[in-house]
Amino acid sequence: MTETALPPGFPLPDLSEPLTSAFWLAAARDALALPYCRTCARFRWYPKPVCPGCGTDDLPWREVPGTGRLFSWTVVHHAFLPAFAGQLPFVAALVTLDAAPGVRLPTRIVGATPAELTVDAPVEVSFAPLSYPGVPGEVRAPFFRLRPKTDRSPV
Repeated sequence: MTETALPPGFPLPDLSEPLTSAFWLAAARDALALPYCRTCARFRWYPKPVCPGCGTDDLPWREVPGTGRLFSWTVVHHAFLPAFAGQLPFVAALVTLDAAPGVRLPTRIVGATPAELTVDAPVEVSFAPLSYPGVPGEVRAPFFRLRPKTDRSPV
């Protein structure tokens, strides 16, 4: 089996990657931004050089409110990379965004136990530093948490 060399700083995101750098620049300002196809009038995720719907490369990044719903999740108990060992267990999730129909954003759920999670639970973005032991540096990253009960509309 051949091992692939990991890029320096991995598992932190590569802030110089052209397709995703706008996402991380927005996160550094505590803003959530996604590519938007002007032709299709739809947000697109994961970022690509051209819209998968129409083929245009007119995909400016737009900020969106950080509210949505929990689509799916899993509790990670095994550190598939040594850098994750100190963060176990954590909840990896997919969140649908209210302002971006069709987008399912991969994230982590913070501030809640797995027993508190339900499909379609209202969530909101929460920005925090992302760092790993033994990996130099950190980035500001969007995580999601359950919305306070007073902010929840009936399901």
